[in-house]
Amino acid sequence: MKNIKFYLQAIVVIGLISSCSDDTYTTTEQKNAGNEPKAIYETVYTQQQLANWEKTGSPYLENELDNSSNTLIDPTLASTAGVFKPLLPESQTRGFGVNPQQNRFWTMIRLIIGNIEDYDEAPLRSCVIKAISEIEKQTNIRFYNAIDDPVTDPNYGFTYPNVRIQMAPLGQFGSSYVGRIGGEQYINISWDMKNNFNDYTIDGVVGFVKHALCNAAGMYNEQQRYDRDTYINIYTNNIQSANRFHFDKITQNYYARGSFDWNSITLASSYDFSANGAKTITDKSDNELPVNTELSDLDRMFINYFYLPYKARTDVYRELDDVVFDGNNRQLTPSEIQELERYLNNGAYKPSTGGMSQKPW
Repeated sequence: MKNIKFYLQAIVVIGLISSCSDDTYTTTEQKNAGNEPKAIYETVYTQQQLANWEKTGSPYLENELDNSSNTLIDPTLASTAGVFKPLLPESQTRGFGVNPQQNRFWTMIRLIIGNIEDYDEAPLRSCVIKAISEIEKQTNIRFYNAIDDPVTDPNYGFTYPNVRIQMAPLGQFGSSYVGRIGGEQYINISWDMKNNFNDYTIDGVVGFVKHALCNAAGMYNEQQRYDRDTYINIYTNNIQSANRFHFDKITQNYYARGSFDWNSITLASSYDFSANGAKTITDKSDNELPVNTELSDLDRMFINYFYLPYKARTDVYRELDDVVFDGNNRQLTPSEIQELERYLNNGAYKPSTGGMSQKPW
């Protein structure tokens, strides 16, 4: 049997850019092609992550990088738990602070759609569901509806990590954490996007949510690449002082593949976080950068490098979805998927019980 290294080097390729979730979304007064408003969107880092960044050049330490490319899920945990290794209650991260034992990637991203709208077909909720569906179709990420799950793991007692999508608390903007921080974390949607939904394009709203979900999956901003100065100009004096970190470079613990990705959904557009209405970022010829609302090929490569598409199950069997991509976005053949799945399960075949239907969003 070919070993997992073969597949996970196919699923993994040399390193992708943490092409990350940008903080691209800025004020509703921001200039934008088509003149539609663009909601403020802030990437949130814990205080410990910011301290790591200042000290090491990265918000994450090397021992926080467990993922499907290099780590098997603990044999006692279901893939729906969201984590690769059980976390003891004393090592759990809450609120502010990242424990070095935590890793930032997920097995399945546990989602709870919270207080967005009161009825299933409401337009903003529909855009959230559309964003989830499009990411699942294009990448190895799988989302798990954790709305009815208990708060803690029954065996280990750690709080399940969940991403709750909700309306932003009063006075706050749209925002998301980067990666899995432990316990419950949030994707906040701005009230302007709900109250003035018809002022926005569907692509813009769906792109907003996809960007936030890419944040939660562990992606950085494209403009934070270590080599970005070769490709773009950053006008620091025009950036809101509280948001300058959105343009700081990541110089350690990154994965870079290929050249600068102009099409990344995470790349900031030219007036993001402007303090004075002037441009904050351009290309080297001072041309404006547009708002990207779709995942680029390199965005997909980053995700497909680090993730495997597990199906939700009630047991610890590792069942892969019918579509699996390698790190070059190539779709694996059915026989390759079968062999990889057998490796993940130490040669065991899928049991006749244990499968589960995903709860509808």
